[in-house]
Amino acid sequence: MVTLLVLLASTVGLFTARVVWTERLASNHSLWKAQAQYTAEAALETALTLLDRTLRDPVTVFWSQHEASQCANGFTGIEWQCRSLNLDAGLDSTWDTHGHSVQVHVMRDVVRAPHVAVVLAEARHNTNHAAAQAQQSLYMPVLAPMDLPLKIAPLFTQGCVSEASPGSTRFCAPNANQGSCGGSGQNVGIAIQSLFTPDTDGNGLISPAEQQACGNVNAVSLQGGAWVAPATLLQTPTPSNCASGVWRSVFGATTPEQIQAVSQAQALKGLNTSTTPPRSVYWVDSPNPWTQSLGSATAPVLLVFSATACASQCPRISPSSQIVGTVFLDSQCQDSRAALWHSGTVLGQVAVASGLPTLQAGSQMQWLANHRQAFDWPWPVGIDGRRMQRVRGSWRSGS
Repeated sequence: MVTLLVLLASTVGLFTARVVWTERLASNHSLWKAQAQYTAEAALETALTLLDRTLRDPVTVFWSQHEASQCANGFTGIEWQCRSLNLDAGLDSTWDTHGHSVQVHVMRDVVRAPHVAVVLAEARHNTNHAAAQAQQSLYMPVLAPMDLPLKIAPLFTQGCVSEASPGSTRFCAPNANQGSCGGSGQNVGIAIQSLFTPDTDGNGLISPAEQQACGNVNAVSLQGGAWVAPATLLQTPTPSNCASGVWRSVFGATTPEQIQAVSQAQALKGLNTSTTPPRSVYWVDSPNPWTQSLGSATAPVLLVFSATACASQCPRISPSSQIVGTVFLDSQCQDSRAALWHSGTVLGQVAVASGLPTLQAGSQMQWLANHRQAFDWPWPVGIDGRRMQRVRGSWRSGS
């Protein structure tokens, strides 16, 4: 009986010790997990502080370096541009990770939201291997919100428009001919809109005759639309004040350098017309004629012929090419750079930073309502695009 009692007591003691050990182990795991979570959150906040310092310069080189290996799990599509962040860089002093290895990934979708960065901090203890992560999305000052009224016309210029031969071009206004560019059409919208009409007689007024002479386009070419020009005298557009005209009306406060940076990022990621998603922004510095078809009704593009491409004369678009989206000619308010231009077929809008004299026969421009989709990225109302801000509701944590 004594032996049995001793064995029973020993068994109870062993079970009690195991329960205590299990509870202690569970308690340690909870403590380790909490420590890893606090470390990940501290790393995230440190990264946000470092990014805020790095991105104060509006023309930043932060995204000029990236590697696919720096993308976190779940962010490995071709459209994701990723960087790892060294938390010690730029800080006043190093911080204690309490035995944890810390990684911070900064990622953005260069097609759908190049102005939004996802910052993911991961912490893993070097001994007990407890792991956790924290994530926050940020609006970054690499673009500006597009809070602008839409210029509803397939051709938008900063000067006068004329045809090489009357009736040889087509400007199809919104809703004209149920989407067709043939026939005489109906006056249901604006086919051509200009921001500037010259005061040719110097009397300080813009007469109907001056407006009509500025829009020297045959009625046959205005498929279902009308020519609209300002009736009041405006400042003559010159290279020095050109940015305040058509460019600002189309892109708002977003600069040419910022649009060019998005185009370079998409090219650097290997995006093109056949990738998924396809490339959406093309910045062109070459003066050679454009021969490639781009975009679709569900995925329109932005095609910018830069001031460099238009240094002598803006590149023509081949008659066999179709562009679905927005075409911008940065002709620097000099009509000679856009003279004798050919548009090919553009479904969307053509915007020209000058007049468009002697437009070549066969050019066709037809309105497409969603043509700005390639560069009108989503911003909340009232957001300040000049500084870094957190995206509400994007904070996440876990192991």
